[in-house]
Amino acid sequence: MVQSVTVRVPATSANLGPGFDSLGLALALTQDVTLALGPQPETRDGLVRLVLDAARSAFRLARVEVPDLCASGAQTIPIGRGLGASAAARAAGIVGANALLGGVLTDDQMLTLGAGLEGHADNMAPALFGGLRVVVRDGDGYRHIASPIAPGLKVVLFIPDFEMPTGESRKLLPATLSKEDAVHNIGRAALLVAALATGAWGALDTATQDRLHQPAREKIFPAMPHIFAAAKDAGALCAYLSGSGSTIAAFAIEHEERIARAMMQQAIARGHTGQTEITAPGDAGASVVATG
Repeated sequence: MVQSVTVRVPATSANLGPGFDSLGLALALTQDVTLALGPQPETRDGLVRLVLDAARSAFRLARVEVPDLCASGAQTIPIGRGLGASAAARAAGIVGANALLGGVLTDDQMLTLGAGLEGHADNMAPALFGGLRVVVRDGDGYRHIASPIAPGLKVVLFIPDFEMPTGESRKLLPATLSKEDAVHNIGRAALLVAALATGAWGALDTATQDRLHQPAREKIFPAMPHIFAAAKDAGALCAYLSGSGSTIAAFAIEHEERIARAMMQQAIARGHTGQTEITAPGDAGASVVATG
């Protein structure tokens, strides 16, 4: 009988501008989490708590008595930066628990469970299944489809040293949208999926424009549009706020180092420190890489 599993799970970037709560992209940045049978030593580690909570929820969903569980892993996906750290931890707990259970849970059950714990599915779908995911609520569950991405795309990240917790930034979002703004976002989300699938890179700047959440979140991060502009001036195809922030992501097919430098320089000029990371879309979702 399997006593422990190590799960590798990706960081994710959600919304991609106009696709609020419905588009999410796995990144080629990963984190390993080990889930094992046995008592958990006392800990204040937030990653461990999220993993264990999700794992226990998976056992309850499978109608199996919850055993003693322990978790460990280095926090390599920064927390509160819009890179899906909580979704990654929960996905790791669910997939790890399902492996300990012998794989009794379906993909749909794992997504519905994870999205329920997260409060939304845009990070959870790519964390579980990888790639670019279109996900929508459908009754008590979710519909999700993988959408292709043409080859050659890179993702340049500026990761600030300050957090933008999802719950706090969501409080700033408008309660209603005008028909014009709704049509603006709907059209651009559709254009974005088509542009990424076909490699129509010239459409990405238009396709990532948003009127729903980024203007509101700019109140917390007023340097955001200036960093967007710096990235595009340096050669980026587009730039957007990753998830609820604070990370800013730029898509590129060349000049990635130059784009990263430009984003950093503009951020520093606006009073923000941080780090840059050059990565790419990731095909893999959460998966077991070792058992014991």
